[in-house]
Amino acid sequence: MTDALFNTQQALFNTLAANTNVQSYLGSPVRVYDHVPPGAAFPYAVFGAVHVAPYDTKTESGFEQIITIDIWSRYRGGKEAKDITQAIYDALHRAHLSVTGHVFLSCEFHAADLALDSDGLTYHASMRFTVVTQ
Repeated sequence: MTDALFNTQQALFNTLAANTNVQSYLGSPVRVYDHVPPGAAFPYAVFGAVHVAPYDTKTESGFEQIITIDIWSRYRGGKEAKDITQAIYDALHRAHLSVTGHVFLSCEFHAADLALDSDGLTYHASMRFTVVTQ
């Protein structure tokens, strides 16, 4: 299972890193992290929580993953976080991912939330995508 989880995250990262619209907000190389390095420049995105459920058929084992991508912005107001959310949505919703070692079935946008963080300076958007592989 860990192979499917890691390879799916890698496929999502590769898709985001290759997208010029995402690059226009998150730089090149893109600031999309698994672990945020100390002193990382804003804005950036982070792979967050993953919920995994079986997606098996009679002959194949598979996984349905709900993957969270968190966006962090210090732009005054929520516009930048909303724009980044849109760019990530455009890059990933119904995209065809190349997931090493697995048959990719679908990538669908699930939901998003946007709020001002408790520090009063940082906007946090949380996006969830459902990715199904076998």
